[in-house]
Amino acid sequence: MFELKWVAITSSALAISIAGVIYYVFKRKRPRYAVEAFNYLTVRVVHNVEDCEEMITEIRRRCLTHQAVGFDCEWVTEQGKRKPIALVQISTFDGYCCLFRLSKIMCVPTSLKVLLEDEKIYKVGVAPVDDAKYVAADYGVFIKSTLDIRHIVQLYGYDPGGLAALSLSLLGVTLDKTWRIRCSDWGADELTERQVSYAAADAHVAIKIFVQLMNKRIKWNWLSLNSWNCINKDELCKKYADVCFKTKAVKKVKNGVQNKENKLNKDIVLSKRYPYATRSKPLYHNCFLQAPDGELLCTCDTKKAIWYVEKHLADVVTEDPLTVRLRFEPAGRSVGDVGKYYQLTKQNHCVVCGEHNSYIRKNVVPREYRKYFPEVMKDHSSHDVLLLCVSCHQRSNMLDQAVREHLARLCDAPFADHEKAKYVEDADCKKIRSAARALLYQSKKHNLPESRRKELEDILLQHYPQYDEITEQLLAEAAEISVVIENAEYECHGFKVTEYFLQREGLLRLEEIWREHFLQTMKPRFMPELWSVKHNEERLRVRLSEGRLTEDEIKLIGTNTLKFD
Repeated sequence: MFELKWVAITSSALAISIAGVIYYVFKRKRPRYAVEAFNYLTVRVVHNVEDCEEMITEIRRRCLTHQAVGFDCEWVTEQGKRKPIALVQISTFDGYCCLFRLSKIMCVPTSLKVLLEDEKIYKVGVAPVDDAKYVAADYGVFIKSTLDIRHIVQLYGYDPGGLAALSLSLLGVTLDKTWRIRCSDWGADELTERQVSYAAADAHVAIKIFVQLMNKRIKWNWLSLNSWNCINKDELCKKYADVCFKTKAVKKVKNGVQNKENKLNKDIVLSKRYPYATRSKPLYHNCFLQAPDGELLCTCDTKKAIWYVEKHLADVVTEDPLTVRLRFEPAGRSVGDVGKYYQLTKQNHCVVCGEHNSYIRKNVVPREYRKYFPEVMKDHSSHDVLLLCVSCHQRSNMLDQAVREHLARLCDAPFADHEKAKYVEDADCKKIRSAARALLYQSKKHNLPESRRKELEDILLQHYPQYDEITEQLLAEAAEISVVIENAEYECHGFKVTEYFLQREGLLRLEEIWREHFLQTMKPRFMPELWSVKHNEERLRVRLSEGRLTEDEIKLIGTNTLKFD
């Protein structure tokens, strides 16, 4: 009897224990709502400039360890048009979250501007590059070191979905993403408690995921006082800073993790354009071109060297490396460092990070400006064509936007919007063409109602008064009418910027601005030897000293730095 009771007691205890374990596991697995999961957040809503500096000081103190903050923006859209950014959210990993109400402050306070433009602090979020564009357009603040968390998520083999999906799969937290809160009035006099909770959670989730994933990269060392110092210097973050995340189709995932072949070491996702623009074959062949007396003029590619030989303008001196000697005296010879630059062999790798596998040509001085330069400045423009890997090229293009925005304001050269595009659609012509095509094609199928046919015919006859009735000739002519016309109000940004510098500081200065910007923002470690910010000025001085530069050409450059003696 005693044994039976003991068995019963033991069985009951075991059952209770199992039930407890099941409850614990279930509770652990059960997704929590953001209000419950993030009840430790300290949220500060900033309405004025005076409070901003104190909040920024606290944010900087709290983000010293990770050198990163969660970042997001909110705005109001009315009738399909976006209003200026109303709210900027910044959160630290330990839960200090500030909501800066720009719609009330009416500007970006200096302390906040300095933080946003601090390239040493990563602004982590989902599509932060887009938010940065809007902040730049609305307030003239150019945010640096934005980091789309989806790059890191995909690197570790997880499905890179939206912020809500990432929060659920990686943190087990359900975000409030109903349309009523997402599309609410962020410029209201007072934000509701739900709006404040939503905005704070959006910024905090990003930094939580970032730290969780980056912790996987840390190899803890008991000798290390602060392992996060390694994270701030990690090439991974630099690689994806200010780079858009391009989505693409991926294989099915199981439990939020991609198949084995899709796991670690995935490179940046390419846009549709990049697969056709990247080069896996060498750009520089480093063949040598000599003057008739054997003096080295420059390096060139194989195709150009063979062209000289086939045209009987040069002879092959050696085949490895391919060296050809001209049969005629060239217009100029290599002089000084400018000439030596073109004699150097060029390396086929990214000038920023040294990547060898694939690369894209980068125009340091964008073509939208250079195409308006005089021919004398377009010669030898290869100096400003450098090789970048895909991720560095994309990042460089993103950072270029800050200079373009600055030039747009300086030169009163706004970018073309829809209303000021070079070509616009003529609504009347489009209506005529649609009517003609409907009559041509739908009539053959006998499914066009008579009333609709009469309406379409009236449209055509109204615009073609020379016709008394609808004919095949009329339909054929109207069906191919051009609906695109040149916009008389179009103003070309690149042309206006070029004209501005031509009349003031000179085009050489415009070139230097872009070269200085590339060096400062990308910090390239593998630049060609003798690459110079003042390369064109030095080259033109040589031409001037040799009598190969006229006064008219100097006027076309728009500079006073080059003068005749």
